[in-house]
Amino acid sequence: MFKESFKLSEISDFLGGQLSGDGSITISEIKTLLEADKGSISFIYNKKFKKDLEATSASAVLISKEYINHCKVDYILVANPHESYAKLTQLFSGNLRKKISNKNYADSYSKDGIEIGKNVFVGKNVIIEKGTKINSGSFIGDDVFIGEETYIHPNVCLYHSVRIGKKNIIHANSVIGSDGLGFANNEDSWEKIEHLGSVELKDNVEVGASCTIDRASLGATILNNGVKLDNQVHIAHNCNIGKNTIIGAKTAIAGSTVIGEECLIGGGCGIVDNIKIEKGVRINPMTFITKSIKKPGIYSGGSVVLEHSKWLKHITIQKKQFDD
Repeated sequence: MFKESFKLSEISDFLGGQLSGDGSITISEIKTLLEADKGSISFIYNKKFKKDLEATSASAVLISKEYINHCKVDYILVANPHESYAKLTQLFSGNLRKKISNKNYADSYSKDGIEIGKNVFVGKNVIIEKGTKINSGSFIGDDVFIGEETYIHPNVCLYHSVRIGKKNIIHANSVIGSDGLGFANNEDSWEKIEHLGSVELKDNVEVGASCTIDRASLGATILNNGVKLDNQVHIAHNCNIGKNTIIGAKTAIAGSTVIGEECLIGGGCGIVDNIKIEKGVRINPMTFITKSIKKPGIYSGGSVVLEHSKWLKHITIQKKQFDD
């Protein structure tokens, strides 16, 4: 969906930065430091990614002064790389929110056992494979792919560029491909980070009613083969859920977290961002996970109701036991 490309000099001028390198280079994508290659631009705003900066194959990087000596490729010097990255995503997103899709292509899909219900909207360049059923009131955005024999219940929303594998079931009112929570602070307000990635549901995935699966900021949010979600589950941007993992109702998983294969996650759990949970882990209901789990097993974190002073003592003991 996003096909914009710009000269490096144009990007530097747009951001008000200081260019060091070849301004005639064409930049067609924004990628992370490790995924970046020729024709892409990346960014660094946290020192924990310093080694990634040194190893990047990006054509250029957005950096601040503290990282100049660690950068081996062309760069644009800016005061706040995170804010500049946010502005750059807006440039690359083009006219995403400046127009509405008015032409409905739903009537174009009437062969190979495909069934489209009443009041379904299908955007342009959509691929729907044989045997798929889409119930009334659903929205299918531009450039979506839906694999064979998938069943979509009423009032489902698939944002642009989402990819759905074969034999999936998506229950009513679920939203797949909405933006994640991404903003950069620019002192007195928040600069929106446009999410240029997508969502990929592999095969035999089931999504419960009223779930939300956010698109990746860059790359893809992925639910692998056989993943099952109960109702009202939230999967944030750039998460990767391992095959045959089951997640209970009202669990929320924050951005860029990786869940291993064949995990069982109970209802009402909270899982923080940027951690990894090992294959075969079982997490009991109402557990709050704040760090990576590196060993398979059964984990519980719910607490009984106590007076606050007693609860503080209780939670301190729990934390010490977990750290051990």
